[in-house]
Amino acid sequence: MSTRKTILLYSMISIQLLALTACGGSPSEPAGILETDPAKPEAAVETEVEAPEDDAEPEGEQDPAQTAEDASALPEEEPAARFEIFNPYGGLTQDDIAFLNADGFTGTDKQIADAILAWQSGNMFYIGDPNQKPDISYPMRWNYMLPGIFPVSDMIHERRLENGMIYGLCWDYASIFSAIANYYGLDVRITANKVYISEQNPNIDSSTANGMSREEYDALQPRLEANGLNLDYNQISRAARETWAHYRAEVRIGEEWIAYDGVPGVAAGPTYEVAPWDEGYNADLLYAEYEYGSEGLDLTAVAAALAGAPAVGYQGLTDDAGDPHRAASLEDLIAGKGFAPYLTSMDAVLAFLHIGQAYDDIDEYIELMSEYEVETGKHFYVIADMMIYTEDDMAAEDYVPLYNALTGSDMTIEEFETCVQ
Repeated sequence: MSTRKTILLYSMISIQLLALTACGGSPSEPAGILETDPAKPEAAVETEVEAPEDDAEPEGEQDPAQTAEDASALPEEEPAARFEIFNPYGGLTQDDIAFLNADGFTGTDKQIADAILAWQSGNMFYIGDPNQKPDISYPMRWNYMLPGIFPVSDMIHERRLENGMIYGLCWDYASIFSAIANYYGLDVRITANKVYISEQNPNIDSSTANGMSREEYDALQPRLEANGLNLDYNQISRAARETWAHYRAEVRIGEEWIAYDGVPGVAAGPTYEVAPWDEGYNADLLYAEYEYGSEGLDLTAVAAALAGAPAVGYQGLTDDAGDPHRAASLEDLIAGKGFAPYLTSMDAVLAFLHIGQAYDDIDEYIELMSEYEVETGKHFYVIADMMIYTEDDMAAEDYVPLYNALTGSDMTIEEFETCVQ
């Protein structure tokens, strides 16, 4: 329907402004929408246009071949830079080892591993409470979604207490142990007790277990910029995921893997599995651009993020259908925290999608909702429809899976073809 598509174009402008705000732009200065294209010099705007010759082609009737040639001459837009991920606990240099006072370890593999563990006891300090150090989980979370963005070679210099000890939690202990062990040529791996803390302790506020706060994103931003990465808040928030309850290092001694856990007071017992250094990396979630209403919005990646919705501990909102834990905002929806809510008020729908204007033609959505619900007996999620239905001839096999993924609903192809298309 042409009306629905027109509304989406307005929506795209609104969400692009939102993205500018998230990246530090001013929402009061929507550059590029009403002003002259900044890429064109001012002189070009004031140049006097000569009258066409009598035999000149009428304006708007250019030679198709010439048009194609002109288009091919335009410079192609370079793709956004991507970070070349690498093992964050590898690659310590001799200078790094000397800086740590961890040089000179000799003997068998077991003796070297024992020496590294003893070194941790005297040179590292365990902190598990973010109230003591708000950045305590940053290396673990950042390296989980973007491996190598905060490597051990940086951690050993930057995460220092006033007494010179390196602070960290279990992942820091495991990763630093592994980095030193790699330097000495030991066969080392990191394993994890693969359950979530939010599952173990219901008293923990895990509403931000998946996603990222603005404060943490601001802390990460200098590292993104240093690596030439232009990843906005929504992209990072969607890729950020809850990490495992406990990590430890293991060294292969003979034919057996021996645990080396420098965290004080950890009891043995839980089952541990290998935690590959790149297991949390998902380029589809990380690099998909959020230009709502355009091809830049990777709805397939959003659907993947919603596979585990609602996220553990996410409160969200209770929608007009009485369903709890629905996404309270577009950002939470995109981050995979909760499904799109069922809202009966079009004003609420427009506010959710950051569309700041009302439209006379919004009545068409009200009619569509009513017809679908009378025909099927199911709720119709206008938010999902507005995000997906950008082409008049959109196929059912493209629309229906995305609609169900965004809403947790069960629309059928027949319902789509009868009521929606």
